Amino acid sequence: MNELIDIYLAPRNVFNKLKEKPKWITPFIIVLIIFMIASAITVSMTKDTLMAKQEETLRTRGLPDTQIAQAMKFFQGPLPIIFGAIGAALAYVIIMIVFALILNLFIPVFGGNALYKNVFSVVCFSSMIMIPASILKIILIAITKSPYVATSLALFVPNLVKTSFSYQLLNSFDFFVIWEMILVAIGISITNEIKQKNAYILVFLIWFASILIGIGLGSVASLKVTPSS
Repeated sequence: MNELIDIYLAPRNVFNKLKEKPKWITPFIIVLIIFMIASAITVSMTKDTLMAKQEETLRTRGLPDTQIAQAMKFFQGPLPIIFGAIGAALAYVIIMIVFALILNLFIPVFGGNALYKNVFSVVCFSSMIMIPASILKIILIAITKSPYVATSLALFVPNLVKTSFSYQLLNSFDFFVIWEMILVAIGISITNEIKQKNAYILVFLIWFASILIGIGLGSVASLKVTPSS
């Protein structure tokens, strides 16, 4: 239990303990549950906005009114909340596993020791930063009644179109995620004996690459729903 608190106050103490005895189950489960709850609450509080956005998307695709009406009935029920929670859980599991795998793959290239159990432990404990992030976002959503809240550089340019590349790029630089990445870098430098400078370079290179890939995939998806002229 001490490690769950120390990750915020004394992270090096946590990582030194993980180097001796890697463990990940407790933070993994806690963050998984928090993500599911946060997603369910978000969908519940912003259902009207999400329904309007979905209806706009369906009309853009040229679907007839009867099909749109059927789709809207689906969004009025509890299934979107359930699917949102399940989707958040699956995304978290996949991201944690893949991120740790990629880190472990490249750690030897940067002069460290490849020990996946250590890396995964660091990644799971560092993800505890997403707990205060989720709580803050729920509060902001409750105040604004909008799912489009930001705890990122996008706060400084609120007038940007949310589908633009500039907004998506700035919004990717979330302050809590940056905090999490710093912890991951510190953690693997301790548990996997990689120079801290190299750890920072490795972690932030992977993170930035994931941002560009995510924006790229999002752009491709948006093009698919845009009708041809």
